[in-house]
Amino acid sequence: MPERLSPPEPAADLPRHFLLRLWSYFWNSIVRVLWLCAYASVSAAGVVILFLFNDQGRDLLRLSAERGLALWNLLFLLGAFLLGVVLWYTARRLLDRDFRGQTFSRKASAFGREWWPRVFCFLVPFSIGIGFFRVDTDARVAAWVLGVLFLLLAAALMWFLATRRDRFLGGSRVGLEVADEQGLNRIDWTLISAAFVVSITLVAAFLVWPVHAPQALGTPAIMLLGFAGIALFGGLILTYAMLANGQPAGTALALAVAVACGFFNDNHWIRTEQQAPALERLPAAVHYQTWRQANPAPVAIGGREPLILVAAAGGGIRAAYWTASTLAVMESIPGFSDNLFAISGVSGGSVGAAVYAAIRRMQLEPGAPPDPATLERVREVLSGDFLSPVVAGLLFPDLIQRFVPVPAAAADRQRFLELAFERALGDGESPLSRPFTALYAGGFTTRLPSLLLNTTIVDSGRRAVISNIDLTGMTDTVDLLAPGFSTRGALLSAAAGASARFTYVSPAGSLRGPGLEGIQKARLVDGGYFENSGAATLTNLLDLIDQTRVFPILILIRNDPTAPPVCQDRPRPILTQSSNPLGPAAGDFLSEVASPVRALLHAREARGRLAEVDAARQVEGHAAWRVEQELEGAVIEISLAAVAQADLDKALAKARATSAGAELSSAQREAINRPLVEPPLGWSLSDSARRSMDRTLDSEAGGLSLELDNLRTVLAGQLDPYRRCHAE
Repeated sequence: MPERLSPPEPAADLPRHFLLRLWSYFWNSIVRVLWLCAYASVSAAGVVILFLFNDQGRDLLRLSAERGLALWNLLFLLGAFLLGVVLWYTARRLLDRDFRGQTFSRKASAFGREWWPRVFCFLVPFSIGIGFFRVDTDARVAAWVLGVLFLLLAAALMWFLATRRDRFLGGSRVGLEVADEQGLNRIDWTLISAAFVVSITLVAAFLVWPVHAPQALGTPAIMLLGFAGIALFGGLILTYAMLANGQPAGTALALAVAVACGFFNDNHWIRTEQQAPALERLPAAVHYQTWRQANPAPVAIGGREPLILVAAAGGGIRAAYWTASTLAVMESIPGFSDNLFAISGVSGGSVGAAVYAAIRRMQLEPGAPPDPATLERVREVLSGDFLSPVVAGLLFPDLIQRFVPVPAAAADRQRFLELAFERALGDGESPLSRPFTALYAGGFTTRLPSLLLNTTIVDSGRRAVISNIDLTGMTDTVDLLAPGFSTRGALLSAAAGASARFTYVSPAGSLRGPGLEGIQKARLVDGGYFENSGAATLTNLLDLIDQTRVFPILILIRNDPTAPPVCQDRPRPILTQSSNPLGPAAGDFLSEVASPVRALLHAREARGRLAEVDAARQVEGHAAWRVEQELEGAVIEISLAAVAQADLDKALAKARATSAGAELSSAQREAINRPLVEPPLGWSLSDSARRSMDRTLDSEAGGLSLELDNLRTVLAGQLDPYRRCHAE
């Protein structure tokens, strides 16, 4: 009897079957494969996003290009190779067997099983190579050479993975793909053991040499090695081994352990010294009188004593470098050092102010050896790599600490950053490595400008300040050196670091202080969460001083190269943002996730600008900003936008001298500005950005000449040439 044939499918059913088959391929070859290989998927995606779409990643590529073919980049290349191989191997192991409850359609998932492991491996060096070709840097040749090397690595890895069976396994699938049905095999354990040895070695090296070891390896290599360790442990131990034994993947269990240990392992306490010297702190008005008696004003302004107040805005290492450098440049202006009373810093601005004050203290020490000029010294100190130590702490000792219930202060990643600040000033003991109070001990309370380092209380949202001035009477401010606070013995590096604890790279810092029911625990984060300019604190400080006898001079040190000026009666740099209150057009990509973060960051900037405008109006006089009446004070705005303007002027002059014409495209303008737009809170500074700032400060190019001339004339007692701020 002939076999009965199935009737052909109706033509109307063909599209439905095609869509079902397409959905099956998508679900099995993409969704389920990527989910099973979650650690490899996330690691590969993280590398792509970091080096192609993230400011910090682009800056790392810029730094790498500036180093050329040095050990930094050889280790970077090795890290990319190791991470690529680890992602391929862990994904291949997971996809070459079926786990209970994880059964795939072999036919529908064949493409994903075959190609996703190769894609993971390929994406690591490929995205880095493309990133080198796209990065804006003065070291263009080095960037292209490194880009070619990483692309060659990507091609070599893809060639090996595509031909390994024919060339090395005789066409057989027997090899690394054959899984031990009982669990991890010998090769797995060999890799895990090797990774464990390497990780422990790195952890030990980072704990013993918390600054030098990370800086020798470099941030890119540390990040890639950290990703490789996480992907290997997560892919083989938490996923493969658990699923092979019939258990669910162990990621949730690991997170539960971290959460449980989090109740006991807080190792992020503000670093203090028990034997910190006592410091007699006077209320603002009394402190000013004492300081002025020790520092008589060389020149009176309209019968009043000049009083210089500096607000140093936040912005990571860019802010630190710009703040310290401009303070050092202004030292050469007659009367500046004699009248510099206080510096209010936030985040990187606090770091720059602390470094400047520490260098001044070292220069004024009795019997101190001859020291280079302040400007040369601050440039030397703040040119270092501060990012590698904190990333090493984040991905190695402090990551392990999250799963250990006993706190280890040595594993705190913030400690790595603060030690990097200290070592940059010298391998021996320096003011940064001593208590904050020691900076002013021994009669220096009237020889150095007062520091007001701004931070934010996590659980109340209030401003907190570390200062040598008694802050009694300051509006809604927590004085962290008041009796009862554990921060009374805070190291100078830790005090500046407490002001610069932004994002998850730096953790919130813990302390104890007096609450309503006795001593309680509190946490501090970056001062920019409250207000990012430092100007609001100076406004409150000025209210506590007898304003009838002083002529306040407010200096706003602003490090955003695209920010519009506070002072309206000034040349407006071409590269600054427009005054559109709506900002740039809103994007729709991941708006649900990105909008809260973007709002936080932009509101932070807007609050800082509002505080700067209010402070400028108060200093010049509540009415003087509108009409030309008697001036109550002066405002000087030292903005990094002037550097961008100076670079643009040079490019325009060069264009006019060639056949290119007198106009620059928007892409050319962005390329000029890009090196100055360092990652918002990054702790590494490219050479091109430093050179741009140095050139502008040395030549007083851009808008700086007007501002510094303003300061010179005011300190000379001449108000007629002063060009008013008219902040509005």
